[in-house]
Amino acid sequence: MRCFIAVPVSATLAVTLGQVPGPDPGRTVAAADLHLTLAFLGERREAWVRSLWPSLAELAAASRAFALTLPEAGPFPGPGGRFWAARVTPEPALTDLHARLWRVLAAAGVEREPRPFLPHVTLARLARPTRAAPVAGPWQMPVTSLAVHESPPDGGGYRVLREWPLARPRP
Repeated sequence: MRCFIAVPVSATLAVTLGQVPGPDPGRTVAAADLHLTLAFLGERREAWVRSLWPSLAELAAASRAFALTLPEAGPFPGPGGRFWAARVTPEPALTDLHARLWRVLAAAGVEREPRPFLPHVTLARLARPTRAAPVAGPWQMPVTSLAVHESPPDGGGYRVLREWPLARPRP
């Protein structure tokens, strides 16, 4: 199965982001599929993915919920990009969660992607590169859980295999 680890976008924010005007033509990502990818795992056996679950549960339990700011939506990864995405300000809590996740994955033998981490929420996949002007936010994204998703080979919707809540923030 083809899978990845992500932070889900709340239903409320998904509705809001679904109303952000983007360039045409594009294939919009369904509201239920909006997420911020932390790690792409590629093709893996289900048993191997399930073997990660105790470590991911421990990581989530040791991580406090937090919020992210999405300052704008626009061409991704930059002008001329083929994706329309809401960019994410890389808050320290996010970069820390990302780093700790990769320590878990490295211990399981996963080789880290060489590309830098560019946190974003993909809103649409475009038929051709665009130079459309970004749309200003900001939007707030609560980060309250960590999930493993399966990405079907037919390009259909993602399926959440398992999700773990993050610890509540301190009052």
